[in-house]
Amino acid sequence: MQGKDIFFALLGIFILSVTFFFCGGGVVTSPSPVALKNPAEIPPPAPNIIEPPPSRPPVPPASTPGVVKKKIADLLIGNPITFRINSAILLPEGKTVLNRVATILREDPTAAFEVGGHTDNDGPEHANGALSEQRAKVVVEYLISQGIAAERLTPNGYGASRPIAERATDEGLRHHQRIEFSVVTQGEQP
Repeated sequence: MQGKDIFFALLGIFILSVTFFFCGGGVVTSPSPVALKNPAEIPPPAPNIIEPPPSRPPVPPASTPGVVKKKIADLLIGNPITFRINSAILLPEGKTVLNRVATILREDPTAAFEVGGHTDNDGPEHANGALSEQRAKVVVEYLISQGIAAERLTPNGYGASRPIAERATDEGLRHHQRIEFSVVTQGEQP
């Protein structure tokens, strides 16, 4: 083993000496500077400015309160929320429509709405006001039971104070008996 150890030691010395001979002893030199005739001709070095990556445009929300309101209004045109006559008890058809309203309301979980109850003007004004208020509250309670946050919904009864159709026909009277959804902005009281 002693012969091999000496051989490897001599081999290592040989490799180091050849490397030293060909590499110049490990000294690195740079070329000498060159004097310029007119130093003003050379532009100054560009500053190292790191530009931020381009910002992405903000992503618009998938839905806005106005879009949600329009979807609900379009739904309610042919599908009124129905109650028993002179009552605030929802009929099954009314619950089906409210299930679809809840689906639409989930599209924008930040949008707040006033739920307005309306009646025709048959009967005493105070009774119509009370019935419209009760119906609006029932709609809000049902939507809350479907997972819509209570703070997003404000019930309000208008009675017969806001007619939208001619009263002379039965069809006109049915238009007065309705639930409407109005967008409520932050800080606004219905």
